[in-house]
Amino acid sequence: MAVGQFLSQSRARVAAPWDDAGPHVVDGIDVSLWRWVEHEPSTVSATDFGTMLGDLHATLTAYEADLPPLIGPLTDIATALTRSDDRVLHRAAEVLVPLALSWPRRPLHGDAHTGNVLMTPTGPCWTDFEDVCSGPVEWDLASLTVTDEAVDAYPGHIDRTRLEECRDLRRLQVLASLLVGGFDEPALYGSLVAALQRRL
Repeated sequence: MAVGQFLSQSRARVAAPWDDAGPHVVDGIDVSLWRWVEHEPSTVSATDFGTMLGDLHATLTAYEADLPPLIGPLTDIATALTRSDDRVLHRAAEVLVPLALSWPRRPLHGDAHTGNVLMTPTGPCWTDFEDVCSGPVEWDLASLTVTDEAVDAYPGHIDRTRLEECRDLRRLQVLASLLVGGFDEPALYGSLVAALQRRL
């Protein structure tokens, strides 16, 4: 909520929190309220995505409050480690979690992908800041749906080795979600395992 308010006050292109945004507890569930943004069911181009992510990161450099490191993936992986004995999950976590904790930290969106960009009448804007965190810029380019074209359009420096490491951490996060959620996705599971085994 604080990051959303900061970005809105900084005139970043975001869906802004409501005045009394919360979080509120409703039937034991934390709920936050955000302003409705008129939007179309279309997707931002890869080039525009890379460019606007650079703009978002530039604005976030002025955000000074502490943020947890990579809260989305590290929480999902930690949960899966307590609930699943999957060998690849455990071996990949032994390699990737300490590596992730060694990466540089700066404020990030945390779950940057084209599905979290709304196409509004006045242009694209960011939404869904529930995984806002600190980490390397490469994490915000590591979604498995972000293309090389989007990465090439990013205006800042990208460490290509770290980007591949971040993509593997994202694969591990998706694998953790499959295992905890009990999803029957054998093809996806197989592709994630094959990719992660290269690092083991």
